[in-house]
Amino acid sequence: MAWQGSQHARALENPIFRESYSEARHLAGEAAIRLCLMCHAPTVVLTGDYALAREVTREGVTCDFCHSLRGTDLHQREHPFLLDVGATKYGPIRDAASTGHRVAFSEFHLSSLQCAGCHEYQNERGIPILSTYSEWEQYRQRGGDKECQHCHMPQVLANIVDPKVKRIRGAFVNLHTMPGGHSRDQLVRALEMRILEVQRVPRGLRVKVRLRNVGAGHAFPTGSPTRKVILRVEAETEGGQRARQERVYQRLLLDAHGVEIRRDSLLFTAARAIARDTRLAPAEERVEEFWLPLSAEGNLTITATLTYLYSPHDRPETETRIEFLSERKELLTRWVR
Repeated sequence: MAWQGSQHARALENPIFRESYSEARHLAGEAAIRLCLMCHAPTVVLTGDYALAREVTREGVTCDFCHSLRGTDLHQREHPFLLDVGATKYGPIRDAASTGHRVAFSEFHLSSLQCAGCHEYQNERGIPILSTYSEWEQYRQRGGDKECQHCHMPQVLANIVDPKVKRIRGAFVNLHTMPGGHSRDQLVRALEMRILEVQRVPRGLRVKVRLRNVGAGHAFPTGSPTRKVILRVEAETEGGQRARQERVYQRLLLDAHGVEIRRDSLLFTAARAIARDTRLAPAEERVEEFWLPLSAEGNLTITATLTYLYSPHDRPETETRIEFLSERKELLTRWVR
């Protein structure tokens, strides 16, 4: 099953989450247990299995849970899920059939609201920790016409059920691997980057780089505030001299002492303020200007690179780093043979 290879299937057992969950539980106790498991093992909202004893709990964001959803109410802080758990399972395919249970078409499963229960969260002080759904609403206000499923669950030709149980030829189903921010393909589709101008100035180089959020129906990056995108501009002379500057795109949160929160385990309970939010809004275009203190004589190579960085525990061994866009330009002062 495609779902088995997804982040949803590993939502509870993922070692990255388990470490953050253990830390959060130690720091915040019962409040962290209920908050974290509400989305990483959402069947607990019905079963009460906060001890993680049942196999279905350990399945993370499991099939039965999502296909029992009938709506989302973000005003319900305990849990926003409107569920109808029974013999009927709901989904976005109008003529679906199953040998194991009843099925019914659900308009809700075609809408971004289906994702909002776990991808939109403000803590009790009103600090937005996760805001992907409200960012998507901004995208729609700016003329966007796609739902979350268009990019993260596109339709593909696949087996709806195991072929050993029932063979169905030419069936289409939504992709259940649900690639997101850790997918290089998704990152490449989201942003466009161009070096617009490289100019020699008296004390070095001035470089202008244009960024456009062309493919994400939300801010970029979205999700956990410990995710960031780094734009690095570097120049190198023929003699090997180098200079570089960076811009960081991130929503940065502070704790009660005004200290930057750098670990996922603290985000949901310790955040007290937003220090800054430099992420690119949906459809936003931004021109960044860099000044590089480097000898402007001779031939130069200028490189602009975009890197996605997620460091949930603020240490290199558990971080995800993906370089996904790069452009290089030459600035010549003489003919090269």
